[in-house]
This record gives sequence, structure tokens and C-alpha cells, in this order.
Amino acid sequence: MKVVRFCIVALVAAWVAFDARGEFTADFSHGEVSIRYAATPDRIDPAVDTMLTITVESPSDLVVRLPDLRDRFGGFSTAEDFARDPITANGRTRQVFRWRLVPKPAEDRYRLAPFAVQLEDKRTNPPTRSSFATAPVVFPKEGERPAVTSAPEVEVQPVHIRPTLQTVTLWGLAVVAGVALLALALWGLTRISRKVREHFQSPIERARERLQRLLDKDLPKRGLFKEFYIELTMVVRRYIEDAHGIRAPKQTTEEFLQAAASSPSFSAEVLSQLRTFLESADLVKFAGQEANPDMTDTATRHARDYLESDAQIVAAELAQKGAAR
Repeated sequence: MKVVRFCIVALVAAWVAFDARGEFTADFSHGEVSIRYAATPDRIDPAVDTMLTITVESPSDLVVRLPDLRDRFGGFSTAEDFARDPITANGRTRQVFRWRLVPKPAEDRYRLAPFAVQLEDKRTNPPTRSSFATAPVVFPKEGERPAVTSAPEVEVQPVHIRPTLQTVTLWGLAVVAGVALLALALWGLTRISRKVREHFQSPIERARERLQRLLDKDLPKRGLFKEFYIELTMVVRRYIEDAHGIRAPKQTTEEFLQAAASSPSFSAEVLSQLRTFLESADLVKFAGQEANPDMTDTATRHARDYLESDAQIVAAELAQKGAAR
């Protein structure tokens, strides 16, 4: 899930960043007063409203007042202001004025005419009043379209169409699905490769690998004693099935011991050892007996001793049969 969320968030962030527009800026600061203009988009487009932000900063004891600018804009049919409350911090006051400007089509110039800024300095007694005039602001327009001639030339330019959020999301899900399918395929190939390799191994070789995979999981240190005993007894049962043809994995402990008692492959001593091993494991698996790492080490040693000793007996029997032939 973390991979899915990361892919979707990264693609959406790229989509949003691609959609960012340019900005026209200007700075007409005067002495201790900072006046900055920021207009979006960076060029006047009659089909798009222009958003103008005027940010005024000054010392907190110097009061700055701007006049009503609605009659100072030229080339726009509508000018609406959205002023915010001043913010004072660290000895300075910040005022933000936002304007929505609707450009008129076919205008030659779009501008903000000069206006007077009123100042009241409260650091003197009585306060000192003064003013200054700003410079005019001319907003850049879109480039002029080329004139049509009798022999028009067409220059094809690539146009990048921004993908929709739905498309970006589908791409992200497709990538995640592809990664999941690849992981599933690798897991399947690993399983198949293991099965093919085990097919050509002897029963004791398969048992050794299964026992080592179980020990690599380190289940007792994680407190998973019941799971450890289940898998350990299954290693022994599968070996018995492979080496002696008794379906030990499908039988209960009592059913297996009855079947093993009728087989010449198991001596009374071996049966006694197996009964002790399997019944002690059943106490942990089914009776809720608490186990500890020392008990699992002992059980592992008993399982390994049985596997190795039985493998030697099976190998000796096969050698005798081969010599007899």
C-alpha cells in the first residue's frame, strides 16, 4: 500500500506542477515602504481574468494608506478588490490587496496609472504626514498575431496536452499493478524452480533444505513456538512420505504410528523415538503447552538426528539391493 500511495502522490504532484502559470512582477518601493506587484498570468489574455496582488510592507509605526484604485486601471472592464487585514510582526506591518481584473478585448494598453500613497509617521509627536506618487505599471500583452499573406506558411509546433487527474491516477494504478504482477511472477518462478530442483533430489536432501529454510525464519525468537513445531514436524513427516511411502503429512500422529508399526522400515526403537518427538510437539501445537528456545533446540536436534540416521539406513538398504542385482 505504501508503494501505491507513493506512486499516486508523485504523479499528482507532477501534474499540478505542470499546470503552474507564470507571474508578472514589479517592485516600486520608496524609502522604508516596500510596494510589490504580482500579476497572474504573466501576460494579459482577454479570455482570462488577471489576478493582481499588491503587497505593502512598512515599519509598524509608519501607517501606509492606498487610495481607491478602481479608476486607476486602464484597459480593464471590471476591477474588484479583495483586501486583507494588515498583519504586524517583528516591528513591520504587511498589507495585501488582491484585485480581479477583466481585460477588454482589442485594447492597445493595459496599465495601472500612478497614484498617491499617504504616509503617517507615528514615531514623531505630533505624527508627520507625507505622501509620494508611484510609477505607472504597464502589464505585458500577448504577442501580436502574424498578418495573413497571400502565401500562408504553416509552421507546425508540438502541443503538449496536460493529462487529466483521472488519467494520471490510472497510470499510477497501472504502474502499481505491473509491479505487483512482476513480483508475483518472480515468486511463482522461484516456487517452480524449487519444485523442479526438489524433484531431482534425494529425500534426505529435500529434508535438509526444508529444515534449513525453517531455521532461517527464526520463529522461536519471535515467540512463534506453535508455528515452529508445526513446520518442524511437517519436515519429518514429508521425509517419511518421500523415503518410505507412508502418507505421514495427511495423518494424525496416532494414524501415522499405526501405519509405521506395520512397516518393516521402522524398528521398535525408532517408533518409540518418533512417538516421543511427535507427541511432545502435539502438546505445544494442540494442548497449549508453553515452549521455550531450549525446547525448540532440543526438538530440532532430535529431528535432525532421526533424519540423518534414517537416511544412512535407507542408503545402506539401497546399496545392498544394488549389490544383490
